[in-house]
Amino acid sequence: MRKTSLNANPSPGAEVIVEVTEEQYQAALGRGLDPEETLAPGVHKFIRGGFFRRHPNFDPANVKFTVEVTLSLDREVLRYFERLAKETNADSYEIPMKQVLLEAVERGKRKEAAPSLSQQEALLDNPQFIKAVADRVKKTMSGKTASKKASQPDKRRRRAA
Repeated sequence: MRKTSLNANPSPGAEVIVEVTEEQYQAALGRGLDPEETLAPGVHKFIRGGFFRRHPNFDPANVKFTVEVTLSLDREVLRYFERLAKETNADSYEIPMKQVLLEAVERGKRKEAAPSLSQQEALLDNPQFIKAVADRVKKTMSGKTASKKASQPDKRRRRAA
């Protein structure tokens, strides 16, 4: 059996042996970990990379998590969010603060997605773009005209025989 140190960087598929002593286990519990969140005392064998083999569609970039940040705020800002939390029955001022920040992120995304004024001006100065728009308008208008003619009744009077 091959023992691999936790500090080493074993290759995928390598066997990793983790040995947990009673002291290490008790220290983990003393730091507030639940017994289900830590390895019990004993020898545990793992295969490096096994998680990704069992979960081939897992994308760590899509895992949402929060990051703890320390931020100094003006007293007026803090009071505003405390009032907002009270008005909305939020548990803390952090909830409306997070909501305001998420809304700002969404507004920023929408702004990034929309063409800027300079991009619009560049398109208007591009003769190929203008020709493509004109061609599409002609095509659309000719299609509407043809369908309009087809749907109109024949207005010519028929002579009585």
